[in-house]
Amino acid sequence: MIAEIDGDQASANEILKQIKKWDNALKNNDIDQIIQSYADDFSLFDVSSQLSGLVQYKAELEKLSPYLTMNSDIRRRNIKVHVSSDLAFLYFYIKIENKQINPLLKMPWCRTTLCLQKKNQRWIILHQHISIPVNIVTKKAVDLQVKAKLKLVG
Repeated sequence: MIAEIDGDQASANEILKQIKKWDNALKNNDIDQIIQSYADDFSLFDVSSQLSGLVQYKAELEKLSPYLTMNSDIRRRNIKVHVSSDLAFLYFYIKIENKQINPLLKMPWCRTTLCLQKKNQRWIILHQHISIPVNIVTKKAVDLQVKAKLKLVG
């Protein structure tokens, strides 16, 4: 996973490794494994909802579980990690596609921010914000046409 890193390189690598584990859990529809990456009082702002706590988040994941399969393709672009010894935030573009739903719904690139804290030697997600820019005149999602960056900055 290529990322631009500002701060502690070792901590950033731990976080990126954890993101890969999260992706695999998502593809395997392993909701219990997914929520292990989140704080109990986690909050989520996304394009369609606002959630507080793991109970609400787990319920949302269960609704999506028919689409969380090995057929999923998770891509991230332009990852930036800002990290100190115990706090970090990442922002990037993400696109999750699934062969089952692609004919019905073409998912756009989304903007995502994650805020993490290191507790008990583990990085946990405190807050996640997902957005899709919308043209306020047409009320349609703006296609971001995100391009990958090919350099690694450390």
